[in-house]
Amino acid sequence: MLKKTVQVAGSLVVVIGLVSCGGGGDIAGDSTDFSVSPDEAKLTVISATGSCASAANEDPVVFTIIGGQAPFRIVNANPSGLIVDKTEATGKDPKFTVRPTGQCGDPFVITVLDYHSRTATVEYTVEAEKPDEETTPTE
Repeated sequence: MLKKTVQVAGSLVVVIGLVSCGGGGDIAGDSTDFSVSPDEAKLTVISATGSCASAANEDPVVFTIIGGQAPFRIVNANPSGLIVDKTEATGKDPKFTVRPTGQCGDPFVITVLDYHSRTATVEYTVEAEKPDEETTPTE
């Protein structure tokens, strides 16, 4: 009888240990809510020629993955238009940065997939605007 009590007690220790640590899983947790913040970005460059070339000199935009289950795959649909700093993100606060290459795009799309293949998308628009014409005062 004593032997069975020890086996049951040992099994309970294992079960309690798994429950107390959350039963496993990734650092970022598992959530049915899944998104990327911000979910869109827009960059307008001023250019007399209508070119977006100066967009390549802009600071990158940081995107944060919210919810879902890591690891996250980051798929850049237009690598010639945007530079994404990584193709996979993990951890408690998964982030990635995006920098335009100097091409115009309306919009470029980045897709983020979680472990369960759920998707979230980011739209990044890069456009050029001609400067306002200044009027010369008449004398």
